Amino acid sequence: MGDEVAQLNDRGFVWIRDAFPTVEEAFDAARELIDLCCPADRSAELDVIGDFVLPPVDGQPTREFQTLHFDFGLPLDPRLDQDVARYTALHIPGGIESVSAVTRLVPLAPLLSQRTWPPISELLDRLITYGRTHGAWDDACGYAEGSLARVVEGAAASSPRLPSVKADPGFLCGTEFASLRSEVVFFQHHGLRVEDAELEVELQPGELLVFENLALAHGRRGSRRPGELRQRVYGHRRLNPAAQCELRDRVLMAFDTFAPRAADSLASISMP
Repeated sequence: MGDEVAQLNDRGFVWIRDAFPTVEEAFDAARELIDLCCPADRSAELDVIGDFVLPPVDGQPTREFQTLHFDFGLPLDPRLDQDVARYTALHIPGGIESVSAVTRLVPLAPLLSQRTWPPISELLDRLITYGRTHGAWDDACGYAEGSLARVVEGAAASSPRLPSVKADPGFLCGTEFASLRSEVVFFQHHGLRVEDAELEVELQPGELLVFENLALAHGRRGSRRPGELRQRVYGHRRLNPAAQCELRDRVLMAFDTFAPRAADSLASISMP
């Protein structure tokens, strides 16, 4: 387990290619890894806050592309206690015959360091301002953003290209782009080359992927069939706004091109 812990700490993700006999054994291994990576006084506060079958067994295959995102969102302007995801574990059960989709991982620091950004205080003002026009439907609930593209658009403070969630409450988050190519072009417009930072994981039946949810954005290339993927999300349940702000500020260090390169590691956003 030592090598896996080092990989999760150093790179922010670990891909375990062992064939786990059952789903629960895979997620037990994920939990053990997470506990070993978290400081002892904080790991006990991480609960399972999401447990999903994707797509649902009785559902339809997914579309061919999933945009880069953060599970449960990054709390940019928290006002209420809310769940915050810290780690995501993905597992494909051994009984799945074939897999055509690929998980996309984009470490924030290598991506965002490709261009310059304003100081963190100004950056936060930009993101909160963006949220007032394009974020949550109800400002009283605060603003958490799940889309990496929207975080970048808000940070850049340019004329928004993406639809306003507030102006169109019926808009489905995650459908900002029709294709992978259109997402890549969007980031290029903001001076970011996703392909230079992106990692692809071709998770196979029996295998397990665990990553730090706020150190790396993730998405998908290819379609998944009903019942193909199991996802378990570990995080803080009903975290208070002050603690959310502390976590948010550590995540925003990835925008600081003058910050120590330790910001590349998972440790840079670990709660104290």
